[in-house]
Amino acid sequence: MTTATPGIASVSGHTIAGVPGRFVLDARTNHLVSDSRLGPGESIQAGELLLSAVVSCAMANFEANATELGIPVTSIAVDAEHARGTEDPTRYEFTRIRVTVRGVAQSAADALGERFVATCPIYNTIRRGSGAELTVTAA
Repeated sequence: MTTATPGIASVSGHTIAGVPGRFVLDARTNHLVSDSRLGPGESIQAGELLLSAVVSCAMANFEANATELGIPVTSIAVDAEHARGTEDPTRYEFTRIRVTVRGVAQSAADALGERFVATCPIYNTIRRGSGAELTVTAA
């Protein structure tokens, strides 16, 4: 597991002997089992983890901004989906995120949506795409 550095989110993972395509992910003191899309298929997969991140961020963002703005939201539901590229399988063809905000007028829901787009790094990284650094070390 990597050492926590303030302001930097960190997740590590390792394989499980005898179970190809099954992994254990570690974030701080939390652990999650994940499967490769070619693995056992019983646990959440990498693409679903990406969608989970944006869904979680959306719910937290909408809830916090509703509280800050005094918007009386009664519930928030978020659904997200994407499809792997057919011409370029190293990309997603699309990512769709649907947020349902209950207990408010459409104008209030729109205001919360605008705040989400203006502040969520996960959403904006997916929307814009970003560079990534990869270091591979044989040990």
